[in-house]
Amino acid sequence: MTLRQLFRRIYIRAPEPIPKEQQRLLLLVGAAMFIAGYDINVYGFAIPQIQKSLAIAEADVGRLIFVFRLGMIPAVMLAYLADRIGRRGLLMGTVAGMAVATLWTAFTQNVVEFVAAQTLARVFGYTEELLCVVIIAEEFGERTRGWAIGQLGALGALGAGGAALVFGFVTLLPFGWRAIYVIGAIPLIWLLWARRRLPETRRFQERRSLRAHAGPLASLIRNYPGRLALLICAAVPYAFGMANAVVLVSKFLQSTHGWLPWQVTVLTIGAGSFAILGNMAAGTMSDRFGRKTILSAAVVASGASFALFYTWASGLWLALFWTTGLFTYLATDIMIAALGAELFPTSHRAVASAIRLFAWLAAGAVGFLVEAELFERFGTHGAAIAWLLIATPFALVPIWFLPEPAKRALEDISAERAIEPKPA
Repeated sequence: MTLRQLFRRIYIRAPEPIPKEQQRLLLLVGAAMFIAGYDINVYGFAIPQIQKSLAIAEADVGRLIFVFRLGMIPAVMLAYLADRIGRRGLLMGTVAGMAVATLWTAFTQNVVEFVAAQTLARVFGYTEELLCVVIIAEEFGERTRGWAIGQLGALGALGAGGAALVFGFVTLLPFGWRAIYVIGAIPLIWLLWARRRLPETRRFQERRSLRAHAGPLASLIRNYPGRLALLICAAVPYAFGMANAVVLVSKFLQSTHGWLPWQVTVLTIGAGSFAILGNMAAGTMSDRFGRKTILSAAVVASGASFALFYTWASGLWLALFWTTGLFTYLATDIMIAALGAELFPTSHRAVASAIRLFAWLAAGAVGFLVEAELFERFGTHGAAIAWLLIATPFALVPIWFLPEPAKRALEDISAERAIEPKPA
């Protein structure tokens, strides 16, 4: 047996046969993750071209991303609706909203319009992402849940790779960076049609026969406040330190090392092709060895890799540390997303995931503001990002106070509380 076959058997192939219904579900939900990964990552690749076109100042690059991430605030409200009215209808609405906002972005004429369009795109994109993880967590069993969430994350990363591929032709495409956004809007129309028969999750349907004494948010705060606080404390320092490191890679390579767009694309696709396995491997390994063990290892490895990338590396070392950094960052991202969905009951699972994602994005947004100030002090993005990475190890402590969800049914991890039958 070759090393490739061994890796496929251990980390990529599902630990047990997947029914056709679950395969179809994973395909439809994963398609949304792919498109969201494409749309949300375009800005990071095309920053220099967008800057020039819309006259964006260098110090404002990170500040714009801060504004974009404010889209997470209404996304939390949408997630609240998912716990009230169901996952399916909201998924359809977010796809339609993403299509409109992405297409609008391509036709913006100034910075104000661009920021408005991209903020709206993220309202729907962030809601889409968190609901995708929630649906997969609710529909797959304890033996395949980690594997399935890993596949979902891999498809999201593949979407980012698609953005990198298209960006490599930015100088050849008609209308430059605008064409990249048009290309991203087209698959969303297909997805709306493909999802027309997507069923509601079984666990939410069962939950409809019961009602809680309080709404999803009140129930969450009342029943699992400590668990929610620990999850936030794990997400915040990591996201604060890593947000700039991931988003500004293209900018850093082009401005500091003089790379051309096609060179950035080659590196991103080459490293990303390997790094996508990080999601697959993390999901499967976390089913075997536990979410917390894999998550902790990924946090340490990603922080160290990006620190070396932005401070010491040059030439081939840039490719090496970008690959290891992205590999382990994607693993961390999907493992924290999995915890946000697994550690809470069906009645407020979407809200808990949204609050976790809000904390993640808000911390990253603050990181962009701090990076802008550090950039003005040090004069380089590399030095500014390196200082921010010091925060990432602080995520390790709260992780180990959380319950371990691997190999456990969702109902055993987080039981429903304070419920009573609906009146006849």
